[in-house]
Amino acid sequence: MTGLKPISPSPAVVEILDDLARAHRILEMEDHGDMSMGHLSFRDPEGRGAWLKRGNLGFEEVQPEDFILIDWDGNVLEGTGLRHLEWPLHTEMMLARPDINVVGHSHPFNAIVLSATGQALRAYSNEGVWFEEHGVPHFTLTSNLIDTRALGEAHAASLGASDAVLLRNHGASFVGTGVKECTLAGIFLEKAAKMQVAIASTGWKHTAPDHDEILTKRVDIYPERAKNNFWNYFNRKLAVREGRSWDPKYDAPMAPTT
Repeated sequence: MTGLKPISPSPAVVEILDDLARAHRILEMEDHGDMSMGHLSFRDPEGRGAWLKRGNLGFEEVQPEDFILIDWDGNVLEGTGLRHLEWPLHTEMMLARPDINVVGHSHPFNAIVLSATGQALRAYSNEGVWFEEHGVPHFTLTSNLIDTRALGEAHAASLGASDAVLLRNHGASFVGTGVKECTLAGIFLEKAAKMQVAIASTGWKHTAPDHDEILTKRVDIYPERAKNNFWNYFNRKLAVREGRSWDPKYDAPMAPTT
């Protein structure tokens, strides 16, 4: 942290940055890490732009102070440290989709394998069910960095109404209304891709449930209480991995919750 000036976010932003830092470390734990590449961001609640992880850090290293605030043109408004070249990937998604508050981009192995095939992600497992309604499109314009606003706009257009998009021979981007939803989308995308790559490698005949069944299944297995449960679980798993106690708010409930 030598040479970095402290950021001074509002109390509301501080809480989100704490979640966002842990989301990076959770995603590292769940096979999204790639050296110091990859980044998550969230929409500044005051409308100034986006809070983006600073560069030169691996997912497993990110702490709440490791973010910079950029405006919609990429100018750094707060914080110091390297601004990721792919900042337009984040800002253009948020500009295109007002419902998106958190954006993630990473290079998970199996998602990249699937991106190179052009195959549609199928719901062969529960994780794939998450994406059934809108599918997971493929962004094929380039395999290079999304480092201009024009490429960011094209990437956002490719995403459409989906929760994730595969970037050909590059990686994946995933989004959510909040940190929890974006993190789960990223985790489930890589798990679903891993399942599909494994099934394809067998050469055996394989099937997926039909579309209507999958949509019903999504309602059944991903209600809000389940999303909260999964988010809490991954926070506890991270705490165990890091050798620390977790916040009691992530405790597993002893009785059913609504």
